[in-house]
This record gives sequence, C-alpha cells and structure tokens, in this order.
Amino acid sequence: MNSSARVAPFCKLADPQRYLACPWDLTADPGGRAHWIEFFKRHLGTILAVGIEAATTRGESLANAQARAARCRQEFVTAFDAFDANPRGFGRVTILTLDRWRDDLLRRHGFVDPFIDLKNRENEKMLRLLPELCAQLDALTGPQQLQAIIRGLFAGNIFDMGADATAQKFLGQSPDFFATRDSVAPRPWLIDDYDALEARLLGGPVHRNAVFFVDNAGSDFVLGALPMIRWLAGRGTRIVLAANSRPTLNDITIDDVQTWWPRILQAEPSLRPLAIDLVGTGTGEPLIDLSRINPQLNVLSADADLVILEGMGRGVESNLEAAFSCDALNIAMVKDTAVAARHGGKLFDLVCQFRPAAPSGPIPH
Repeated sequence: MNSSARVAPFCKLADPQRYLACPWDLTADPGGRAHWIEFFKRHLGTILAVGIEAATTRGESLANAQARAARCRQEFVTAFDAFDANPRGFGRVTILTLDRWRDDLLRRHGFVDPFIDLKNRENEKMLRLLPELCAQLDALTGPQQLQAIIRGLFAGNIFDMGADATAQKFLGQSPDFFATRDSVAPRPWLIDDYDALEARLLGGPVHRNAVFFVDNAGSDFVLGALPMIRWLAGRGTRIVLAANSRPTLNDITIDDVQTWWPRILQAEPSLRPLAIDLVGTGTGEPLIDLSRINPQLNVLSADADLVILEGMGRGVESNLEAAFSCDALNIAMVKDTAVAARHGGKLFDLVCQFRPAAPSGPIPH
C-alpha cells in the first residue's frame, strides 16, 4: 500500500479525535529541536554510505551512486537548515515529521531501502538461532517462561540502525542476542508495569486477538518478537502481525516478512499451525501515526483485545500516551539520550508499559 492509498484511524484507538501520535512538539522545544536536527544531519551519512553500498552491489556505478547521494545530502541539509532557521514556519513538527522529511528525500533520490542487505544479513544469522531459543523457552513454564520472553524482546530491540548508541556498532557486526538478554537491566525498569502484565497474561483469560506492531529486522524480529508471537498464538490468541508497508532504516517491512516467512516456518515448524495473519500497516516511518493506517489492518483487528507496540519509535517516541479500547503493551529499549532524558531515564533503560482497556484520554505517568 503506497502513501497515496486510502487510510483510516486505527480501530482500537479509544478516542481517534483526541489521539496524538507524538506529543513532543519540536517547534516549542529549542533543546529538543537542536538535538534532533543535529542527529538527523549526522545520521544521514550512515544511511547514504549503506545506500551507496547496496546500489553498487546491484550493479550501479560508484560514481553514479555517490552523485545521487551528494544531491540528496545537499537537499536534506537545505531542508533541515530551513527548519532550524524558522522553526515556526512549518506548522507542528515532531520526530515523526522529521522522519517523513528524511525518508521522502531518500526515496526521491533513489535510496528506497538502503538497509536491505543489512536486514537480510541479520535475518539470516538470527534465523539460525531461532530453534535453539524456542527450545530454551519451551523448557520453561509459567512466570519464568514469560520473563524470558520479555527479556528477549528487550535484547532483540537493541538492533536499531536509527539510534546513535547502536547504529555504528552494528554496521559491521551482529548483536550477541544471548549475551544481551543475560545483561538486561534488573527491575525496576524506567516504566515498569511488568507485574500487571504478568498477572493479566498468566492469571486472566487468554486474549482473543493480539495486534503486534513489529519493529526492526534481525534479532529484534526473529529472536525478540517472533518468540512472543509464538507464545501468544500457542495459547490460542490469533495474531495480527503488522509491519511497515514501506522501508525505513532497518525496520522490517511486510514485504520482508512475507519473503522470509517460508524460511521462518521451515526453521521453526511449531509456527506452522498457529493463527498468524501478516499485514502491512500502511505506514513507512520508524514511528507510527495510528490515525493513518491501512484499512485492511482494521478489518483484521476489529475484535482485538490486545495491542503491542514494540520498539522505541512505535512504543515510546510515539504512542506512549495513546489510549486504546483494549489492553495495550508498549515495550522497548531506549537508545537515544534525549528520549531517555525526556522520560527521566538514561541510555538503554527499559520500558514495559501495560494498560488495560481505556475509554478515552491520555495515559498519565
């Protein structure tokens, strides 16, 4: 589904009229604005370097790819400098706005999916570990099993090419999932509703339908999200696996998921009989605006009683204050200093926010 296709508000929003994807208004925050403008301009170099490599791998000449990158960089710097010089001249601007500006410019200059090779490399490596991980989890029961799954979600989420703390580190090497899982920070976490989550999942009725908004490729999707999806579906919950419709950074797209799904089922056959629907969100940014999603997602989510927003972009930078008409879990590792500071935390702090169905209004913290 492309950006011009029909969109609609997510049907599980408690009050679509009051919904605000990103409350952090950079036009009103000089410090935040300076942080993000500087970050986006600096991070562009990483994206273009990876994009040039992907292009030349596919037969484009180095000179041509570099020329495209130079034009993209010039237009990008001009646009972001214009916002810096006149921050109130662009309406309300959030991180999501900056994401859209960046990705539109990248696509305009032919860098549609610059991280495609990195995503495939990491999917390949992490898929080899999935059977071992599932066997480990199957050897556990009850609270121990759920705790291991949640720690795995945190550990997988470290593979993030959109954050300074991790982007450069994982360009040339893969994250060590098991070591990361073993070193996950002890509780209490920055936002820690784990007790309520455990009580609901292990002590309440099994959810009918869970909508799981997945984040990055590699360890995040294969070793973090998939084991939780498998656990939920194995208990009888139908899963709507929602992935971006358009590429951005190293986020896994619905096309990626569908391409890799046969190999995933081959590697871990226990996933085959489970009720898992694959659907595109209709969006293409690391953050997600739930006021504009693929209507097909609403069809599959109509009877959902659990929403999971995984990753810093989807679950913290956007939608942390969103109210849903069903149970909702926001879960992520924080990999940006400004995002951490905004919530009173530090780099690599963990967020596990669980809220039961809300009739309307924002979530206080």
